[in-house]
Amino acid sequence: MNENGLPATREAFLLGKSIYSKKMVKYKKCDYLELGMNKMEKLIDSTIRFLKSSIFKFALVGVVNTLVGWIAMFMCLAILRNGGWFSKTVNYWTSSAFNIVIGSIVSYILNKHFTFESDTDASKDVWRFIINVAVCYLVAYGIARPIVMPMVAKASSLIKEVVSLLFGSILFTVINYFGQRFYVFREDK
Repeated sequence: MNENGLPATREAFLLGKSIYSKKMVKYKKCDYLELGMNKMEKLIDSTIRFLKSSIFKFALVGVVNTLVGWIAMFMCLAILRNGGWFSKTVNYWTSSAFNIVIGSIVSYILNKHFTFESDTDASKDVWRFIINVAVCYLVAYGIARPIVMPMVAKASSLIKEVVSLLFGSILFTVINYFGQRFYVFREDK
């Protein structure tokens, strides 16, 4: 405290400046406590707004459908590889398609009702969803393999397939958010 009864540091003074009136001479601890509570309330409010936001909900749904889709994808890859039924290219596209189909069913249900809380007509948005997923799938997985393969050229074929599938999944997720947000579950006017 200085000779006027104000906080000694500049930061404390500036923080407390707004709660002092000209008549106030003494520093009050309860004023800072009240100011701290206001900041805490603002932090809690902004956290709640973020948790209610479509980006957070989409990410949460994405974790669920990604785990479900990846389990399906890698089980499919293991079955196809161990059976030796098809070429590596067919295994890649079949496994990634299985991921998209299973993950998309989970994604549609959760995003429609939880993320975007959409009351759009299911007969319209199901078709938009299918178109969106198909475009995202072809773009994401179509460019993932050519991008990843040179980077992992010396790795085993299994590592090449797994890294390509993972990178394709990440690309798919990013593109898919914007497709669902602005195309599939948009409110028709």
